[in-house]
Amino acid sequence: MLQHTDSLRPVLDSVFAAPAYHWVRRGEPLTWLRHALQAIGDWLDRMQLTQPIVYRIVIYLLLAGMLALVVHATWRFFSEVRSADTTTGDRDQRIVRRDEAWYRTEADRLARAGRFAEAIQADFLALVLVLDDRKQVRFHPSKTPAEYARDTTLTSLAREDFRDLVRRLYAYAFARVPCGAAEFSDWRQRAAPDRYAPAN
Repeated sequence: MLQHTDSLRPVLDSVFAAPAYHWVRRGEPLTWLRHALQAIGDWLDRMQLTQPIVYRIVIYLLLAGMLALVVHATWRFFSEVRSADTTTGDRDQRIVRRDEAWYRTEADRLARAGRFAEAIQADFLALVLVLDDRKQVRFHPSKTPAEYARDTTLTSLAREDFRDLVRRLYAYAFARVPCGAAEFSDWRQRAAPDRYAPAN
C-alpha cells in the first residue's frame, strides 16, 4: 500500500504544479488609496491628541481649500455658459437672411467667377423661394431638388417644365455635364419664375 502511494506522489505533484492550481490572492486595484486615506486619518487622529491647535489649523485650511475649489468650479461653469450665450448671440447677428434676392445675387457672383454649376444651384433655390411665396412649393432647407419637383402644386405643363429644370440641375451639378456661360444663360431663361407661376 505504501509503495502504491509513493508511485502516485510524483503524478499528483506534477498535476498540482500546473499553473491552474497556483492560487494567488489578487490585490484590490484601489488598495493603495485605502491605505493612504487610512494613514492620513491616523495622522490626523494623532495630531488631534498631541497638537490640538495645529489640528484645528489644518482642518480649517482643508475646509478653505475645498470651499475655494467649489467656488472656482462654479465660477468656471457660469463663465462657460455666459461665453456660450455671447457666442450664440454673435453668431445670430452674423446670420444673413438668405431670401430669393440673396440667392439670385449669389448666382450672379458665382457665374462671374466661372462657377456655373454652383451658380445654377443658387439660382434654383431663388426660384424655389419665389414659388414658395406663391404657395406652389413648400421650401425646406433639407429638401432635395427632386423632392421639390415631386411635391409641387404647379399645373401639369408647368410641373413638367419644372421637372425638366430639376433634371438639368442634376446633370450640371452632380453628373458633371459641362456647363458654361451659354448653358447658364439658357438655364436663366428656363428658370424665370413667371414661366412656372405667373405673379398675380
